[in-house]
Amino acid sequence: MVVESIAKSHRGLVRKDNEDAVLELPNHQVWVVADGMGGLSDGHYASQTVVTHVAKRLEQDTGNHSTVELVVQALQAANEDLYHYGVEELSGKRIGSTAVALVIGEDDYHFIWAGDSRGYLFREGALVQQTRDHSRANQLLDGGSITSIQAASHPLKHEVARAIGVSSHVAIEVVQGRLKSNDTFLLCSDGLHDALSDFEIEGALIDANIDASVEKLVHSVLVRGARDNVSCVLAKFTR
Repeated sequence: MVVESIAKSHRGLVRKDNEDAVLELPNHQVWVVADGMGGLSDGHYASQTVVTHVAKRLEQDTGNHSTVELVVQALQAANEDLYHYGVEELSGKRIGSTAVALVIGEDDYHFIWAGDSRGYLFREGALVQQTRDHSRANQLLDGGSITSIQAASHPLKHEVARAIGVSSHVAIEVVQGRLKSNDTFLLCSDGLHDALSDFEIEGALIDANIDASVEKLVHSVLVRGARDNVSCVLAKFTR
């Protein structure tokens, strides 16, 4: 089994700071994208706290837990740290970070997330979103207040309903799937998926070279003004 990966993060053309963070741990078959919230240094601190917790938890593992369990534990620990940091150091100001992680095993993959950073699977020429945004609009959709068509353009579409650090507890969501050779996985912050449609992302991934694909993705966002930070990870699996 071989997994090749590449990560790229850009502050964009409007923001003064990059509040995103990316993590590649190929020795653990784990990749993470985190998008900090709270403004400038606080957002940067939040996303870095997320990736630092994941890296430390995996490096310190004694072999008693699965990789998926360790990532979930790391995100929950990051949540506790960020929540208490806001309460104790920032006079109750809420800071946090969305996060999406990919874990590749021998025969399956898992996406683990909170917020609206996304995970996609590109398989046999087709792109399928694997995660579901934790947004206020999707909450309304789940409650039956709006339709799926309304949710797609709702004013609350970009308001995050769940993130690491904003409350004392966070529910981490996990989805699982079976691996197929030549599967390509994309993890990204909303700076990418807000700027590009799924069809445009799919078009960039048709190139078999993931280095070229990630350059196309980020370049396409920059051409459109890149009003937000943009970060993405591509991981391609082959047997």
